[in-house]
Amino acid sequence: MAATTVSFLTHGDKAGRYAALDEAVGSMVSNTFVQGRFRIEMPVIMASGSASTVTVWPEGSGDTFMVSDEGVSLFEVMTGAFSEPVFRRVARERCEHYGAVFDGSAMIYLRVSGGRLRGAIIAMANLMKEVVDETIARSVEQKTRQIDLQLWEKLEEAFGGARVERKAHLAGESSAVHEFTALVQAGDGLIAFDTFSAQGNSINSVYVKMSDVGRSDIPIMGIAVTRRLSDIGPKLNLVTSVAKVIEVDVKTKTLQELAFAA
Repeated sequence: MAATTVSFLTHGDKAGRYAALDEAVGSMVSNTFVQGRFRIEMPVIMASGSASTVTVWPEGSGDTFMVSDEGVSLFEVMTGAFSEPVFRRVARERCEHYGAVFDGSAMIYLRVSGGRLRGAIIAMANLMKEVVDETIARSVEQKTRQIDLQLWEKLEEAFGGARVERKAHLAGESSAVHEFTALVQAGDGLIAFDTFSAQGNSINSVYVKMSDVGRSDIPIMGIAVTRRLSDIGPKLNLVTSVAKVIEVDVKTKTLQELAFAA
């Protein structure tokens, strides 16, 4: 006979028996009342590590409700120094897809009936995370394209277009094939250039690539390129342990000197 599932939240004889579980579940969703609006903290974690906060307030007689992020998603994007124009494009796209309204800064579900309120609150929390995550991804991709173009221009100026292979693939000691922003032939060896940003995934990616090709039998110099060294923070040491690190606006002469030393 199948066991009966019992919820400690709805059965009096179970509630209170597991204090840690009671506390954990009770703290997953909390709400405050501020200036006539309920702010509900949901167990959906944003990119900054904070929980998403959904704001709800009654319309007119209170038969329907407004459910909004009240600009929290935009604040997340601006705090992380990501692209505001990209955020607005993504927010409009996602709101149109999920039946919400975007007013230029906030995302809103209008005229939500009491029976649909729970679903709308959950949907808004998920919408907030989806919009912020997509904005970050597109912003990083946009910045990567810009720095790649800048690097290619620098390399072709320093070595001539014929010696610069864009978006080149190279196998490391592990036999895994990695894509680099550019490869340049330097004497009997190669220089592998790869761009990276302060984002954790970007730093990890360039570290793995440079570490792997640095152990290969072919003489390869790895040069990691970023916009500003000061933006990277403590993890810069991780990258410098496997490659030389330069800023993308480095002088042409410096690039040539690095090639000569390869």
